[in-house]
Amino acid sequence: MKVRRRVIIIAALLVGAVIYVTAVLPAGQLLGAVTTKHNDAATLRALQSENTNLKRRIAQLNSPQWIETIARNDFGMYPTGSTPYQILPSSPLYHPRTHQS
Repeated sequence: MKVRRRVIIIAALLVGAVIYVTAVLPAGQLLGAVTTKHNDAATLRALQSENTNLKRRIAQLNSPQWIETIARNDFGMYPTGSTPYQILPSSPLYHPRTHQS
């Protein structure tokens, strides 16, 4: 009777181990894969949004108007034939005359 009982317990443990290995472990791996998929999808959306913004910025930087603005503001370059003017701040020593009636 004791031998039969041990055999049944060992068989039950083996069946439980087989069920655990075939059902529970893959389910955990599947849940991990689903979580990873959701995280990767969120990362992909963020990268696609950033990529769209960068493409828009590249188009802006390549526009002739932007290049002209950078050339003028950063390098002091002006189109041929134009006359650049520079407005300087007034001197603290300058006091305009007031008109008296």
